[in-house]
Parts: sequence; structure tokens; C-alpha cells
Amino acid sequence: MHLYKKYLFLSISLFFKLLINVFVIFYIAKMVSVSDFGSFSIAFIIASIATLCLDYGFNLKGLVLTRKTKDEVNEELSTMIFSKIIISGIIISGFGLFFLLSQYDVNTNKVIAILAVSAIPISFGNFYLNNFKIVDRFDKEAIGYIIQGSFLLTLFGLNHFYGSKNIIYYSIILLIVRVIYMIFGFFAFRKSFFKKVTFNFKKSLIAIRTATPYGVHLILGASIIYIDTFILSILSTLENVGLYQAGMRIIMASMLIAVIISDAFIPEISKIFKKRSIVSKKMSTLFEFVLLFSGLTLTTIFFYKKTIILLLFSQEYLILERFIVLILLIILLRYIGIVPGIILTSFGKQIIRARAVVISIIFSVILNVILIPTYGIKGAFLASLISHIILNTIYFFFAYKTINFTKNISFLLIIFSINYIVQLLVFSDSIMFLTITIFINIFQVGVYLKIKAKKPQKG
Repeated sequence: MHLYKKYLFLSISLFFKLLINVFVIFYIAKMVSVSDFGSFSIAFIIASIATLCLDYGFNLKGLVLTRKTKDEVNEELSTMIFSKIIISGIIISGFGLFFLLSQYDVNTNKVIAILAVSAIPISFGNFYLNNFKIVDRFDKEAIGYIIQGSFLLTLFGLNHFYGSKNIIYYSIILLIVRVIYMIFGFFAFRKSFFKKVTFNFKKSLIAIRTATPYGVHLILGASIIYIDTFILSILSTLENVGLYQAGMRIIMASMLIAVIISDAFIPEISKIFKKRSIVSKKMSTLFEFVLLFSGLTLTTIFFYKKTIILLLFSQEYLILERFIVLILLIILLRYIGIVPGIILTSFGKQIIRARAVVISIIFSVILNVILIPTYGIKGAFLASLISHIILNTIYFFFAYKTINFTKNISFLLIIFSINYIVQLLVFSDSIMFLTITIFINIFQVGVYLKIKAKKPQKG
């Protein structure tokens, strides 16, 4: 597939991921009370963790299969499908026990149940379509997200005018849309490249064991964001859960470009990982771009925090302005970790990422238990920040030992400084200046990419 088309389809997928996973949540936050949003957030997080358990790192592991033959890829994917079926049975049993022990109210438990069921179709749908990237068919995932997004908008629109502003209704809509998405993914998977599926129980158990580094990293890596909310829901109120999750949603929304970067570069670097000089150049260029993009993102959020919060949420959420510096530092750390993460995965060092995440999650739990009772929401943000510092330190150390990815730090600081000074001296926190700033940022990124495309890389 031509590089232009590849990034076009990845961009389409990213746009609809934004629509489905981020802005839908913002919409629900606007439609319901902070307390109800807290309930929905708890349910959404539990369902997200269930989805991650079902994925078990198979989507990430699949991206490194590019170095294998077609028959080997087909056999691996067949085994992964059966492995996911086994994990589904375990998770269903686990939810039975969860509801027996649950201390949440009835309404919250209903939403948890609906979204937990929806975790199965979204996980399988993601798996079916994600693996087309192995054969450079990025269009399949884009079409799947377009279908999912279109149905989601339609059903949310109908509910907005004819239904009810109720978190149970919103949960049912998400379940329906995810089933439709899985059905499309299944038929695309069968009719396109991968036609033969064979099940072998023993091989599936082996696949689960070998995917453990990917699964542990994926599940616990997300838990760094989610564990704070669980502890907050135990030690505080649902209103505080809703406020904290609103802050986390800003972080996750600003980070969705990380998905497109990882999905594009992991298969590519996995193919050429032995050509270290070439990989070093690519990763250095990518790291510079990530720093530039994160700088523009952070300054935009900082200068227009009030406008952004009111656009995404409501007056009740303006308390988040108090924690904006902590939120921005977490975003920065997550950006800095993108390139080291790609390097470790592409070079077959996923076990290092898994161990780093385990260490970070242990610190996260301890810090949350200590800080939340004293500082409340601020304590949760502080715990998340410190956990990310620990995680990034490990990532950076081992990735840098593997390959040098900091060669190309050049003129981006000048661009960043100009952008910062203009906003500081001229602009104010308003929708108009936010819009202008977004266009300026796009222009700056465009100029940067054009200059880098013309400039020959030094070895």
C-alpha cells in the first residue's frame, strides 16, 4: 500500500476512534449529572479492562508477525482466535463472581453488566480488523470504524430526540454498535486474506502463555490510568470519580495520536530491526516529531483550559483547572514514552515493558492508597504522575540501550518558543483564539514535516 494511503486510512481510523472512544464520553458527561457520569465511568473502565483482558496483547503481538510467511501468520491468528474464546469463558465466570461481591448501586451494576457484555464483540472486532495491517491493508480497519461511528451517531441522535438521557440507554447503544462492528470484522476477516481457521486447544494455551508479556503490559499499562478511579470510588464519592475521569478523558483524548504512531511504526520497525542505523534515524526523527507535537498540544490545553473544559463538559467540571499542570505533565510523560515503547516491542523486548508496567502499577496502588485520603482528586493525579515517571524512566533506559533515538533534536524548540510567546502575549482564553491556535499548530506541523521531508538525514 502506498505510504499516503496508509496514513490516510490510519487518520480515518484515528478520527473515528476519537469519535467513538472519547467524544461520545464527553457527550454523555454533558447530558447526565456528575454523579451519573461517575457511575458510567466506573462501568466503562471495568468494561475496558475486560476488553484488554480479552485482547491479551494479541493485537500488539499480531503487528510483529510481518516477518513470518503467510501460512505461519494464518496459523498464529487461528490459534489466537481460539485463545480469545478461552479467555472469554474465564472473564464471563469472573463477572459472575464480581456481581456477587459488588458494592455498587443497582443502576451502576446494570450499566457494568451491559458494557461488560459489549467487551466481547468490540475485542473480537478489533482483532479481526487490526490484523489486516500485517498485509498492509489499513483500509479494512478504517471501514470498520466508519461503520461503527455512523451507527453510533445515528442511534445517539435518535435517542437524543426521542429517547432518554439515561446511562443505561447509552450503554445499550454502545452494545448494539459493537455487535455490528464485530459482525463486519468477522466477515471481512473470512472473505479477505485469512480464510482458513483451525482450532487447537493445546496450541491456544501455548499462545496465551507466549502472549503474556504483551497481555500483562496492555492490561496493567491501562491500569495505571484506571486504578486511581477504582480507589477513588472506594475512598471518595461518585461525583469525585466523575470529575477525575473527566481529567483522564482529556489525557486520553490528547494521546490518541499515539495509537496511529504505534500502529504505523511497530510493523515497519519489526521488519528492519536488524538494520540499526536505519532504525536509529527513523526513531530519532519520530522522537523529534513527538516532542514537537506534544509541545503544541500542551500549550494549547494550558492556555485554553477553561474553554476546552466548557466545550467538552460543563461549569461543574471547571474545578479541573486546579489540576491542569498535573494533567499536562502526565500527557507529556505519555508522549515521551511512545518511541521507547515502539523500540522495545519491535526489538522483541516486550518482557521489559511488561515488567516496567508491573513495577509502576505496584507504586500506583501504594501511592493512591496513601495520597487519595489526604488530597482527594489531587492525590489521584499525583499518584498517576509519579507512576508515569517510574514507567518512563525504565522505558527510556532500556530503549536507549537498544538504539539511539535522540539524534535529531534540532529547531523544534524555536517553533515551540514562538508559538508559546505569541499565545502568551496576544491571545486570550476563548473559542475564537482556540480555533486560531489549532490552525496555527496545524500549519507549524505542516511546515516542519515539509522541511524534514526535503532535508537529507545524516547517518
